[in-house]
Amino acid sequence: MGLILSFAAVLSVLTTFTSASVIQARAVKASPLRIPMRQLSHGPAFNIKVGNPPQDMTVLDDWTWHSTWLYTPHCKGHYSIPDCVLPGQNFFDSMKSSTLKNASDADQTFLGTDYTPGAPFTVSFATDEMCLPNGKNPKGLCQKNVEVELSNLAFEFPTVQDIGGIIGLAPVLPGFNATYYPAAYQFMEAGQLDRIVGWHMCAGLKNKDTCQGQDYLTIYGGTDTSIYRPSQMQDHDIVVSPCINAGNLQLTPARSNYWSASWTGFWIGNKSIPLSTPTTAMPDPPVPSCSSINPIAIFDEGGLGRGAPVPLAAFSTLTSVTKATVINSTSALPLNEGKQGLWAVDCNAIRSLPDLVYELSGKQKITVTPQMYIDRDVMPGKCLLNARTWDRTTAGAQTFFGQTVLARTYLKYDFEGLKVGIAPVRRELWK
Repeated sequence: MGLILSFAAVLSVLTTFTSASVIQARAVKASPLRIPMRQLSHGPAFNIKVGNPPQDMTVLDDWTWHSTWLYTPHCKGHYSIPDCVLPGQNFFDSMKSSTLKNASDADQTFLGTDYTPGAPFTVSFATDEMCLPNGKNPKGLCQKNVEVELSNLAFEFPTVQDIGGIIGLAPVLPGFNATYYPAAYQFMEAGQLDRIVGWHMCAGLKNKDTCQGQDYLTIYGGTDTSIYRPSQMQDHDIVVSPCINAGNLQLTPARSNYWSASWTGFWIGNKSIPLSTPTTAMPDPPVPSCSSINPIAIFDEGGLGRGAPVPLAAFSTLTSVTKATVINSTSALPLNEGKQGLWAVDCNAIRSLPDLVYELSGKQKITVTPQMYIDRDVMPGKCLLNARTWDRTTAGAQTFFGQTVLARTYLKYDFEGLKVGIAPVRRELWK
């Protein structure tokens, strides 16, 4: 999940995807939407319009969430802007929308989210008009009766956040109802968009031109073959397993609908690293079989996806071959969410360090170069090892593949086939 709010006290048939056109999509009512996204403190974000009259909402793009959540002045059992919204906070005033309708779905409460760590995440459901950004069209691409989640929290935000909502993109499994429909999926269901989403980021590229000057480019309804070669795109079945509901994804009620793939191999340079963990090392696995399955790569472009995932037992190998040394720092540096601490390497030796290679579904490899897993920005004058330890005994079978692994990768999310397409970004675009 992409967001950890700054609360003071609370808080799974290979298909071929080729075409002569640059933007790939079936004939539908609208052209694919190219949505540039900027990096905010909580992750990639962009603006949408909700309601009538339309209200501008800055929303976090979160692949791991399943709906659209909007922050409202509903807290502590009543609706009050003075009591529930701090000055300067972006929020959705549902009382002002003439097209909002309460949905018949019952309120839902999730425990264990990163949105409100340590506190219940309660939502109510409604439908309203939503407009997604559509290039230079000021109105955007609009859809009536989009089901959304409205905040219904037992507390108010203690500090102003740089977003007013979360727009989820999780896959929709058979049997799911509208409370698990991302906004983009509802536009797809209405025939406005093809059931494909394309994504790439620009941090590992020469410039931000392919992201329209921003940090990421998401395409609702297609992909962009000027960024990748269709012949190199491989599709992976998503993994749907109760083993996912562990570690940072341990939710109540449990969920297993994530864009994911089976993680089948890992190398540090030419050294193969085992991914299995003996059953005896997991005294209380969520499901008895979870200790023997292949690990599961969960794709997440937000905060939990930072850092190259490395099995805990192999971290000492990585620090040895990179000659990394521990840095003692009392600062809370936004490197990644791992518990391995801060390690620095010789900045002059980066080119000589080994690649990290990840194999997915036993058929495709993603190579992460030292230039990708060494951070030179967080601590001036230091080159930090941006690797995140994955401890299967405590985090479970799943771990996050995010910005560090995906910096030179193009992703395709197939809502119809429930597959993740992966291709390397064209080499000529690399930094």
